[in-house]
Amino acid sequence: MTGQCQYALKEWSVTIDSLFAGRQTFLLRKGGIHEQRDGFKVEHWDFFLFPSHLHQHPRALHPSFGFDLDGPNGSKTPTVVLNTFARVQELIPISNVEVLRGLDGLHTLNWATVLERFSYRNRPGLNLLLLRVYRLPLPHEIQNLERYDGCVSWVELERSLSFTDAEPVLDSGVFEDQIQNIRRLAGSTSPVTPKQGQEHN
Repeated sequence: MTGQCQYALKEWSVTIDSLFAGRQTFLLRKGGIHEQRDGFKVEHWDFFLFPSHLHQHPRALHPSFGFDLDGPNGSKTPTVVLNTFARVQELIPISNVEVLRGLDGLHTLNWATVLERFSYRNRPGLNLLLLRVYRLPLPHEIQNLERYDGCVSWVELERSLSFTDAEPVLDSGVFEDQIQNIRRLAGSTSPVTPKQGQEHN
């Protein structure tokens, strides 16, 4: 695996830790406050994961993940460490809240937080991003620039960074088993794949 990338998706640090450890293989996204007009969009199908502490709080987390919460919750750090790279395998729109019950415990958010995000601003729905997650051989420590601030999903980094020699957090067999289970639970019938998504951009 070789290449460089200049884009990152902001996500709670505890969720990135869970992805990095192979405890979960998907994200549930609604979009940041500044993105609510158009909703969340997969602007990039390959990206680094940018740890954020904004709005991260123990009461939003599933009990099996809450104990992992540490760090300066809600405050900005002068630097950010990028140690995780991801590729979207599928985007699965979810419009039925009951579908999400089957995913409870497979990700960091508790049920109350899932319901809140699903119904936010009276626009029901969430996007499930199935991810192939990779650990970088050497983390990148970057300056936490002011332009990275705010409740937005995507950031363009100051420069392209390497993801060469990144290794999958799960071997292929385990990963396939997990995503097949998630597809089944999510009732995936018409997911958007990277090729389709790029054609829509």
